[in-house]
Amino acid sequence: MPSSVASGHDRNGVNLANLRTAGASRNSRTAGGLRPPHDWQREAEEYSALATNMRNKSNSLRDHSSALQSTFELRARNSQANTQEALRSKLSKSQSLNGLLSETLNATEDELTNIQHSKEKLEKHLEKRNKALEVNYKRLQLRAQRPDREMVSDDVQARLLNQGRLLQSGVDKIMRCLNKADHDIQKLSEAKEALTADKSDKEQAMFLDQQALGLKAPDHVFTQNDGEKLTKKVFSYPHNWYKGTGQGVQDAPSIQNDAARLRHAIDNMIQESTLSERKMDSMLVDSLKNRTDTTKAVKLHLVNQMNAVRAELNQALKKKQDLHMAVDAKAEPLALARHRYQLRKQRPTRELVHDEVEDALTQEFHDLQVICSNLDTKMKQVNKEISCLQTTLDSLENNVGDKDSAFHLDMACLDIKAPTSIASTMRTVGTNKSGKTSGTKASTVKELQDKIDKMESQLSDARQSREHMEHEVESLKRDATSSRGGGSSAR
Repeated sequence: MPSSVASGHDRNGVNLANLRTAGASRNSRTAGGLRPPHDWQREAEEYSALATNMRNKSNSLRDHSSALQSTFELRARNSQANTQEALRSKLSKSQSLNGLLSETLNATEDELTNIQHSKEKLEKHLEKRNKALEVNYKRLQLRAQRPDREMVSDDVQARLLNQGRLLQSGVDKIMRCLNKADHDIQKLSEAKEALTADKSDKEQAMFLDQQALGLKAPDHVFTQNDGEKLTKKVFSYPHNWYKGTGQGVQDAPSIQNDAARLRHAIDNMIQESTLSERKMDSMLVDSLKNRTDTTKAVKLHLVNQMNAVRAELNQALKKKQDLHMAVDAKAEPLALARHRYQLRKQRPTRELVHDEVEDALTQEFHDLQVICSNLDTKMKQVNKEISCLQTTLDSLENNVGDKDSAFHLDMACLDIKAPTSIASTMRTVGTNKSGKTSGTKASTVKELQDKIDKMESQLSDARQSREHMEHEVESLKRDATSSRGGGSSAR
């Protein structure tokens, strides 16, 4: 091929414009304007070679384009397959982690519900303990109103003080448990929020990956002229992605275990404190009943002694009246004897003889004086005894009054009712596995609990009334027996 033609070729083939320029620039014509045969022959050969060269170039370009297209198609299919496989793998991993997050989140919510329920039980238990402390304080204040004679450091006083210390210790334990429950509730709430946020992110990512996996053709086809370049938007790597979710899943069971241990400790503490406080209250009630029985027995004995002293005082007063009558009765004979003696002293001197009349009058007057003196002495002794009996009677009456006041105060202490949790067995409402209690069942159980508490309160009142009546009957029997014994001795 001529250099002039070859120089016009580019990398895509022959340039026809250059070829026409080269042909037009030739000046090989004769004087008559005709071309020589060799020039015409050479031009045909050049055009034939040019056509062959262009055809070969085009064929080579087509083969190279087809091979390149096949390679790119295979590469695109492989890339798409790899992308879909990566999306499916990522979806599978995300679904697995999302399922684990769901289980952990459900367990965290259940434990949070359970610990909140335990906190509510603690608050109710604290309220009952405060009421029990108030009852204990009222009993102590009530017994502090006893008379000085009845201010005795007895079993009732010791048990009241022990019960107050036990209740205060229970209140302190409940407050510590409430603080720990609040701490665990906060930890569980934080873990729940973190798990919920992680689960929400996982679900959103799964939704986007699912859309990307099912996407067939975009709404807008990007071309090279759009000028948008793809850049990686990376915030974390797979191991950090796994580690972040796994750490939250690992931390949640630890917090749940702490909350579960706290719940068990709370239940054990409530049960143990309830049993000990109920036992203490039962012992206190028994001590109060024994004290009232003892006070009543002592009062009955003092009343019997008081009746006996009053009877003796009445006899002494009667005897005093008899002595007074006797002294009054001797006053007239003594005056008569003195008048007779004075009258006989008026006899003439010759008749003033120390005769038997003189002796009889003197003896009678002397005897009457001795009798009156003895009666006066006996009257003084009787008055002294009456004064002692009156003092003893007043002391017995005051003592009986103090015993009666102490008895009524102890009975008032018995009438002050303790909370249901101490006076009766602790009852708890059953919950399901997830810790959620049915509202209808809870209300039914609460109504039943109120009825049971009311019946127990009525039964306790009836028991106390029966015991009080039995004591009254026993007292009447003893009074009747002592009265019959006193009557037979009198007869």
